[in-house]
Amino acid sequence: MKHKLLLTLVIMTILGACKKDKPEPEISLQGKWTLENAIVKDYEKGVLIDEVNEPGDGTTYDFQDNGHLVITSPSFPVESVPYTINPGSKANIDGDIVDIQNLSASKVTLYFKDDYGQGDYVEIFLKLKR
Repeated sequence: MKHKLLLTLVIMTILGACKKDKPEPEISLQGKWTLENAIVKDYEKGVLIDEVNEPGDGTTYDFQDNGHLVITSPSFPVESVPYTINPGSKANIDGDIVDIQNLSASKVTLYFKDDYGQGDYVEIFLKLKR
């Protein structure tokens, strides 16, 4: 009886260890993202003069596989602009180059810097989630 019980436990252990791993979802910018928050930092002569952290308002960013980004906002009309993914974790969104930061299956930050010259610039961080 002991041997049957031991054999049963060994077989159950082996069968339990043979579970198939679920495939990891592909990490990609493509798909629909919702704005979690937007941080805007304004600099003059290299000194931070203003920082605004706006919570998400329901705006969505749908990076479609046809090279179009469809932006849907409760405050503005729907907008569709072209985008491409570039080497070095960058994207060209309607002519603006943005850094793709901290991309995971569920979150990403898009960073844009608009430089006006002589140390005057603005940084924009769009934090998105699926």
